[in-house]
Amino acid sequence: MKKILLILMAMILSTGILQAAPGAPPVEYEKGVVVFVGPLDQSMQKQYQMAKGELVSIQLTSGPEAGKVVDTFNFVSERSAYEIRVKTGDKVIVAVSHDLGKISYHVSDFDRFDYVYILSGLFVLVLVVFGGFIGAKSVLVIAFSMVVIFKFFIGQVLASQYSLTLLTLVVSAVIAIATQIVVSGLSKKSLAAVLGTIGGVAVAGLLSMLSVKLMHLTGLDSEEAMLLKASVLSYIDFQGVLFAGMVFGALGAVMDVTISIASAVYEVRSVHPSISFKELVQAGMNVGRDIMGTMSNTLILAYAGSSLPLMLLIASQQNAPMLKILNLNLIVTEIARALTGSIGLICAIPLTAIITATLLKRD
Repeated sequence: MKKILLILMAMILSTGILQAAPGAPPVEYEKGVVVFVGPLDQSMQKQYQMAKGELVSIQLTSGPEAGKVVDTFNFVSERSAYEIRVKTGDKVIVAVSHDLGKISYHVSDFDRFDYVYILSGLFVLVLVVFGGFIGAKSVLVIAFSMVVIFKFFIGQVLASQYSLTLLTLVVSAVIAIATQIVVSGLSKKSLAAVLGTIGGVAVAGLLSMLSVKLMHLTGLDSEEAMLLKASVLSYIDFQGVLFAGMVFGALGAVMDVTISIASAVYEVRSVHPSISFKELVQAGMNVGRDIMGTMSNTLILAYAGSSLPLMLLIASQQNAPMLKILNLNLIVTEIARALTGSIGLICAIPLTAIITATLLKRD
């Protein structure tokens, strides 16, 4: 779900124009820097008599009016979670509206994406510096995964031409194959990791499908999903989107586990060429058991971290009936998401150990 919002946001930022509701004045979005924050001038005091706020002067840094300093009223109630409190030097997104020949400017949000570029650059630098050639290849597979999801998968979801279940599994298989082959090369080790990943993701996918059906999960477990359902994407199968989110959430962890198991079994076979099939499987399982607890905990903690506000909400409702709270669609969705991924990850361990031992013993 968040991926859909991200691609929509990228489309908005690339065009600079957000589609307004029918009949509403057109709105453009430009970048700016706050140069002054202070009390309202006399004209604004007359215009906004009953509202609390402040005068904000912004120098536009993009668009046809770049360099121009504009004044705007910034509403401040000190009670709303959605108000934007700015100070001099802040980078902001300015909504520029045209209504009856009059241009008005409003602070729409903070301009945060420059810092995203900095973090992304730091991430790539750390990967390459400490990972060397393998780190550089990791950057390539990450970029490939993002392109496949954002350009292909999201496009197909919006087009609604194919089954989301089939589409999700195909995309997962493509990402798994590309990742393992690019990082580890063409080898039996990579083949075993790919097959183990596909098996683990298939288990997670099957459980996710059953969870969505048997638990009557709607996929409308967030404000964003409900907003999309009520407005621009009412035709989308949000249960299918929920299924895709569960599978993609488990995919990365499963790939990590499978290549670790396949590499361990491969190294044992290299050191002891005469080792038996059973001993190879046992070696893979021994490594897998060590990985199992930490990786499952990683998935649970990742979902718990993203659901921290939800957990705080539950903890604060001391007098609310737990029977009702624990059966909420939002709660059960997060639990199912974490557990299905963890089960798929655990099942990938024996699958990968058996497949790797089989491929190596055929030598």
